[in-house]
Order: sequence, then structure tokens, then C-alpha cells
Amino acid sequence: MKRKFLSFITLLLALVMSVVCLVACDKQGKAKAEIVSKTDTVVVIKIVEEEPWSTLISAMEYLKEEGELTFEMTDKMITSIENKANAADFSSCWMLYTSDAEMSNTEWGTYEYDGKTLGSAILGAESLEVVASEIYVWVYTTF
Repeated sequence: MKRKFLSFITLLLALVMSVVCLVACDKQGKAKAEIVSKTDTVVVIKIVEEEPWSTLISAMEYLKEEGELTFEMTDKMITSIENKANAADFSSCWMLYTSDAEMSNTEWGTYEYDGKTLGSAILGAESLEVVASEIYVWVYTTF
């Protein structure tokens, strides 16, 4: 009887932990952002406000809802911004840079903006957690 009870409790705990993980893992905070500047090859986004787990994609979705930005994403990759699509062979594509030193790597590439050197983002827009007042710059680059 004790063994069945312990097995039942273990199963119940495993089920509860699975539900908690599903809820926590699916949680993505919202981010409010503004477009600082926009050309056909450069889009500068500044984060105005973020919640825990806010990602760049949530900021971009906010801007899309506000009618300030258009973009497309395929397989977790930004494929088009403001109707300018990546080349089929990726000889030209959108690259992401940020002022957030913890989320960038200058050895992978840099972009000069407003007198500052921004580093290449170490994560994609869907995974990159944003920080209020930081700058995120999409640059259409040709290799």
C-alpha cells in the first residue's frame, strides 16, 4: 500500500512539474519599442519598456501592431524587413547588431551608430532578451 501511494505521489509531482514547465517555458514578456530611424537598409529600434523574458521579436511585433514596422520570419529567421527580403543565396541579408554588450560579440562584426560601436547579436530576434534603453539595429548587408 505504501509503495502504491509513493508511486502515485511521484507521478502526481511529475505531472505538476510538467505543467509548471510548460507554462513557464511558453511565457514571453512583451516589449514596447520605438523606431529611432529607418531607411531601406537600416532599421534602428530602441526598447522603451520591457517585461521579464521580453525578446526582440516581441518588440518587433509591438511595432508591427502599431503600424510602424513590417517584417517576415521563416524558421525563426528574419527573412524580410520593410519588404526588403534576404537574397535566396544569402549573399545579402538582414544582420542584427546591438548596444547591449552582454548580448553582442564584436569579433563577429560591428556596426557604427550614433558614435558607438555596436556588436553583432549573439542570438536571433526570437531568443534575444531585450533591455530597456538599449538599441537594436537591423542592417541589410551584402557579402
